[in-house]
Amino acid sequence: FITSPLYKGISILQEVVIRRLFTGLLVFSLCVLTWGAFADEVLPKPTKLVVSTWGFNLDLIRKNIAEPFKEKYGIEIVYDLGNNAARLARLVANKDNPVVDVVHFTRAYAYRAIQEGLLQPYNPNNIPSLAEIYEWARDPLGGHYAVGYAVQHLALAYRPDKITPPVTSWKDFWRDDVAGYITLPDMNTTYGPSILIMCARAWGGSEEDLEPGWEKLAELMPRLTTIYRRSSEAITLFQQEEVWLAPIPSFAWGRLTAAAEATGFPVEQVIPAEGLVGELSVVAVVKGTPNAYWAEKYIDFILSHEVQTAEALDLVDSPVNMYVELPPEIGAKLTYGEEIIDALIFFDQAFIAQHLDEWIARWNEIRTQ
Repeated sequence: FITSPLYKGISILQEVVIRRLFTGLLVFSLCVLTWGAFADEVLPKPTKLVVSTWGFNLDLIRKNIAEPFKEKYGIEIVYDLGNNAARLARLVANKDNPVVDVVHFTRAYAYRAIQEGLLQPYNPNNIPSLAEIYEWARDPLGGHYAVGYAVQHLALAYRPDKITPPVTSWKDFWRDDVAGYITLPDMNTTYGPSILIMCARAWGGSEEDLEPGWEKLAELMPRLTTIYRRSSEAITLFQQEEVWLAPIPSFAWGRLTAAAEATGFPVEQVIPAEGLVGELSVVAVVKGTPNAYWAEKYIDFILSHEVQTAEALDLVDSPVNMYVELPPEIGAKLTYGEEIIDALIFFDQAFIAQHLDEWIARWNEIRTQ
């Protein structure tokens, strides 16, 4: 190299510098190659990955996720099933020796899991599909502890044959013509706290000033048909014509429209003037798993365009991948489309968790007045 005509006349010092530079580059290259081999050695591929999730639509989830994941990586997905509370309790019980690799939760339970020290931050470099999802889904709880992989919303459903003029706002719950034909979710449910915040926003308050919401909810309580804990209860009330107006989560919209068609009554979904309450199903790596890398590969896989499209077409979940395109008849049944996505509002889960016990107590107090 030094004998090249380009380097004739250089000083001995310059020659030494050049030789050291190339020696350094050679060592660096060898280190990179060695680290690659070492990484493969310390990240062995497990035969299975234990995924904690709900039991809904499991056949479709196996078809869209478990089977193609095994085909791609040679790793079997084994499911740990149950509701949020039961699965969180199992994570706590096995905290010192985790048996689950990756967990699906609502934001509220994921936040509790973080507080319990049950989750570990994910490595964004191992999840390239993050670049394809909406920004609000990439790190919804902060600290890179969880990723939103499915989005839902809380819309207002009403009977247009019973209510005129049309419903356009949360304020319409206080109209005299709907009194006795309305219902709300209980405070101790996924969307209960959001009801309080949206009522406050509708009547001049905010997330920081909830008193207008509390005052109006106390006024509204005697006008309610009942308070529901499950969306299936609200759907039954619509079928029995006991309810004409209610907040309905998007995952239940398909069941409501099916019930409406079967029973023969019209129902419409409204984006209220105050916006749509948004919610996320999130996925996270369990702290202490020896398979963290593969848990991140699983997260990357379920965020991919192919899986997000498959899940949406089967009406399992609404996509967070920005590049998923759906037929109109499918998109209409999901949290999908520019109008709905632009209307979404996500409330601070840490703030809600901090005040929830206080809110539940006050809610129960005004219910019994």
